[in-house]
Amino acid sequence: MNRVGKKPPSAVVNALRENLRRAFNERRFEDAQDILSHLQREDPLSAETRGLELELHLNLNRLAEADALARQLRRLFPQSGRIHFLAGKTAYRMKRYDEAESCFRESQRIYPNWRTQYWLGKTLTQSAQFDEAEALLLAARERTPLARLELGWLYERRNDLEAALREYEAFLAVHPEHGYASQQRLRIKARMMDPEALIEEVGSLAELGEDVPAALFPDYIRRLFETGQTLQAREQVAARMQSLDAKTGAQVAWACYRAKAYDLACMLFLAHLRRNLTYYKYLNALESAAARCDRVPQVLALYESLAGQAPQLYGRMKSLSRRSAGK
Repeated sequence: MNRVGKKPPSAVVNALRENLRRAFNERRFEDAQDILSHLQREDPLSAETRGLELELHLNLNRLAEADALARQLRRLFPQSGRIHFLAGKTAYRMKRYDEAESCFRESQRIYPNWRTQYWLGKTLTQSAQFDEAEALLLAARERTPLARLELGWLYERRNDLEAALREYEAFLAVHPEHGYASQQRLRIKARMMDPEALIEEVGSLAELGEDVPAALFPDYIRRLFETGQTLQAREQVAARMQSLDAKTGAQVAWACYRAKAYDLACMLFLAHLRRNLTYYKYLNALESAAARCDRVPQVLALYESLAGQAPQLYGRMKSLSRRSAGK
């Protein structure tokens, strides 16, 4: 993006950029690091090289480094649509959706592109700005089937489960082996079932000696709480707590939190804190649950151990300590 008025890059630089993008696409990140090092020697200061450096951080999930670099590059290259786009992806990954929206809008203003529309639609969905998000994702659906997955999530958040199911099924008609879409379809179908029917279905699986699929487990726990089967819900969570992956564990934590099972919610939130260090709603819920079940010291201890990689936790430690002392 934004090459007007710039000296054309050399053939070597062009070749290195192309090789680096190919390495990204093929997920050869060790090779990508080597190519980037060569590119930095040939063309160290351009927005393109710095942007590719930022892209490598994102690909390697080095979010702290990506965040610091994105902030620097937005100051250095305020007219680069590409830099604003990558900064938006960084903010999105860190769940700072207001900041991501601002970056994507600025990128789109500088250099209109359907990929930016797609990411802006994703971001607005997370911010519950559903009408604009839907329009953007419907337009992007003509360019990428991934927009159907985002529309499915949007419609689920609107509680239009039939529309969500249609999007997932349309995606799976083209990509039948896609794991995430299959799980989402299964979960939506579970949400559309009566609570008793879902609980009976899970009971049938247990009788056959089969585990509850991860995609169903959070809704199963939620339905148990909603139907007053609190003891069974607590037993099921305790039995599977150690085997839950980070995404499912966080979903079950939210189900427990909303059911006021604060001790379970606190344990699950703590178990998956490392994956949610920049998700402020998650941190707020963790602290609230901990205060309600007298586990603030555990939260403070884990915050202290992680504050080196997430400096914002220092401020939260002070605030949580003051609130706890003032009870």
